[in-house]
Amino acid sequence: MVVFATGVTSNPMLASGYASCVAAPLVGPEGAVQGVLSVYCRAPRAWREEEIEALAAFAGNASAALSSAELYQSVALQQERSVAILSNIADGIVAVDRDGKVVLWNSAAERITGVPGEEAQGRPPAEVLQRELESGEEAPAGERLVSLRRGGEEIWLSLTEAVMRDPAGAVAGRIFAFRDISAERVVEEMKSEFVSNVSRELRSPLTSIYGFAETLLRGDVEFGEEERGTFLGYIASEAGRLTAIVDRLLAVAQLDSGDLQVQVAPTDVGELVSEVVAAAKQSLVLDGHEFVLDLPPEPLAADADREKLRQIVTDLVENAVRYSPGGGTVTVSARRRDDSVEVSVQDEGIGIPQAEQGRIFAKFYRAETGRRELAGGGTGLGLFIAKELLAAMRGRIWVRSLEGDGSTFSFSLPLAARPVLSERE
Repeated sequence: MVVFATGVTSNPMLASGYASCVAAPLVGPEGAVQGVLSVYCRAPRAWREEEIEALAAFAGNASAALSSAELYQSVALQQERSVAILSNIADGIVAVDRDGKVVLWNSAAERITGVPGEEAQGRPPAEVLQRELESGEEAPAGERLVSLRRGGEEIWLSLTEAVMRDPAGAVAGRIFAFRDISAERVVEEMKSEFVSNVSRELRSPLTSIYGFAETLLRGDVEFGEEERGTFLGYIASEAGRLTAIVDRLLAVAQLDSGDLQVQVAPTDVGELVSEVVAAAKQSLVLDGHEFVLDLPPEPLAADADREKLRQIVTDLVENAVRYSPGGGTVTVSARRRDDSVEVSVQDEGIGIPQAEQGRIFAKFYRAETGRRELAGGGTGLGLFIAKELLAAMRGRIWVRSLEGDGSTFSFSLPLAARPVLSERE
């Protein structure tokens, strides 16, 4: 619609001295008026039909240009927003075109795969990752697991895939979203192995208890007091072993729920260490092992829960014997270090590979094959419990080891604010 006017009106331009004008609306999408294109003249005049038509055509072109500019700006803003979202999302996002070449490789994909985006752009994922991401199906199924090599390690990805199609229905590209589930997979495998190991650990003492009890209950055999005492001794020993396993499982459950309580009090660490070593000489199966106690003459008072501390030292001493199959010396020492008491258990066994030393205190973790066979099963909880118990007592634990040259496990506890009376005094 074209509007023209002559004479002075409320139009400020006409009021300022212009005598006539002709105007055409700038019409946007859906008929919305976005503005007005006006032409003014200082002298009164009649506007010719062709002038009006030319202005209307020019206004139409201007309206189209404005709409295109607004659309472009909107698309550019949306693209910028999408790029920002994809760049900061935690999942790796990879998009390929109809030729299967990468057009998008976000920062999470760089972090997860270890491949920079500039190396991936314009290349097929199979060439970049040394394996195919595409399922090859027109309608890919849901989530699936994919393994990749990242440097020298294998990682596992949880991968989903979406197919992009053009208006004709042909495949125009694919988008892959993935996340690294390697840690979760390792934990699940460790849990599964843990359940299997615990089942074996529980079954062994239960089988012994059941077997000896069944034997004692036989009515067709007369047992002497010595034999009966031997059988009952085995039953008591296996029941104690069973109780220790259950106690360990309960301790982990309490640690997970935050319900484990420690009763910290001044404790003579040297005295307790002596008791543990004396008990180990009587209860452990030794194969040429010798114990050396290296303790100062004066009491070493630390703030600790006596029974929890006994459990920690006992586990470390038992491990020292277990992982020293050829015998050797197990040295248990205790020293005052500034404001703490430090205890060490040193063996001359098979040692721990450097790669494993950062993981041996993790829950469910069990050593690689050589150490695992020596452990004779095990739950993989002893060192984890020791670490958590010491943390609850404001202490810490660490290890120094060389593969094939023994290990030294050490822990420290805060020095007690007041001394304790020792039976050694």
